[in-house]
Amino acid sequence: MNVLLMLLALSGDPDLAGRWEVTTTYPGGSFVAGLDLQKDASGKFTGKSGYLVPDGFFYSYSGTLEKGTLQLQILQPDGTTSMGSLALKAKGKELIGTGTVRQVPVTVSARRPLPRPAAPRVIDFEPKVFYHNFTVTNPPALRIFPGDTVRTSTVDAMGGGKDSSQRSLPGNRQTGPFYIEGAMIGDTVAVHFSRIRPNRDSAFQYRASISEVALPPGYPQQPRDAWSWLWKIDRERLVATPVDPSEKLKRLEVKLVPMLGVVGVAPYWDQAISAGHLGQFGGNLDYNQIREGVTVYLPVYQAGALLGMGDGHALQGDGEITGQGLETSMDVEFTVDLIPGHLMDQPWLENDEYVMAAGVGGSLTEALQRATGGLSNWLRAYYLLDTSEIATVLPNAIRYDVAEVVDGEVNVVAKIRKETLAQLPKPERPKSVFCRQGGGCLLN
Repeated sequence: MNVLLMLLALSGDPDLAGRWEVTTTYPGGSFVAGLDLQKDASGKFTGKSGYLVPDGFFYSYSGTLEKGTLQLQILQPDGTTSMGSLALKAKGKELIGTGTVRQVPVTVSARRPLPRPAAPRVIDFEPKVFYHNFTVTNPPALRIFPGDTVRTSTVDAMGGGKDSSQRSLPGNRQTGPFYIEGAMIGDTVAVHFSRIRPNRDSAFQYRASISEVALPPGYPQQPRDAWSWLWKIDRERLVATPVDPSEKLKRLEVKLVPMLGVVGVAPYWDQAISAGHLGQFGGNLDYNQIREGVTVYLPVYQAGALLGMGDGHALQGDGEITGQGLETSMDVEFTVDLIPGHLMDQPWLENDEYVMAAGVGGSLTEALQRATGGLSNWLRAYYLLDTSEIATVLPNAIRYDVAEVVDGEVNVVAKIRKETLAQLPKPERPKSVFCRQGGGCLLN
């Protein structure tokens, strides 16, 4: 493709630096991406954006302002391969126009992100509708800004609410989605959970036999008939006991560690993925460290991220080996933040003790490899370690959690203690980070 130009016909003050939210309409659909422009002392403009159309490529820009017109080449991240051209004119506070991307005709409009309120808000949100999939087509239940805190509730995996009444159909139904203003493709949203607590006195868990996936082939099991699924929760003591236990289990009591099984965002392009599945977007991670005090970082693949959560477990051991935790409804409080221009391409987490990277794959081996690669990418991006430095730090410091083994995808989490990281010099955070799951990182 020949190198083409983006022509921005301007009126008034030609201050184009900063972020624009660009809506590109093309035959068959539309897409929203963030465009970041910078201007140096010589007057040269450079920039980057998520893909203006969902082709999987991040774009870069270079050009100058000449007689009120900004002329930019639209390039792939290599800085040489042309992607197309646009002609935009200023109309009030917006830019509008037409052009081509990958030789496909498009129309474009751009606006500045909505300004964040002066003070963060605390919002009480009562969900009415619960969605069973992650997709860009689910309408936002609430629009929030970075810094806002939301207090809400979730239903259990079968759709039961705080009074055990049926609030929704079964299927890991989510509360949300929450549209995070300013979140664009290529960003990261940070979700800090300050409260995750059961809001009723009962839970259920299939416990008559262990999933065949977690046992050797042919391993014999003889589950009892009519073995109870129910547990009684003591919310004051944060313990649970099985309902109708056998004589041998009458003294069994478990200490609760409430968690969310499902936290995720809308996946790439037009995908619609069931909340029973998991992947780079998050989803049904079933990781028992998604509890009070943790921050979950998720890559943004759609405008606003469209954050959803649900599938509360009052307790779950590693692997979720019967296919369920202690399933119950939850009261949840979380605060969102935004890291513009940073994308790790898979979920990562941190608490007071660890930094963690979630690797999701079709097997334990693949999930472990993606977890190791994700933690390596994190060290490369935020500590600027090279290959040999990473291979010196991780062998003695890395730990693995087998989070989920019985779903269609497996989740293995690689983690490193913060006390180890404290021994490394911490450089200034890069302006932008773009990592590929299974690949390396581009830093700026």
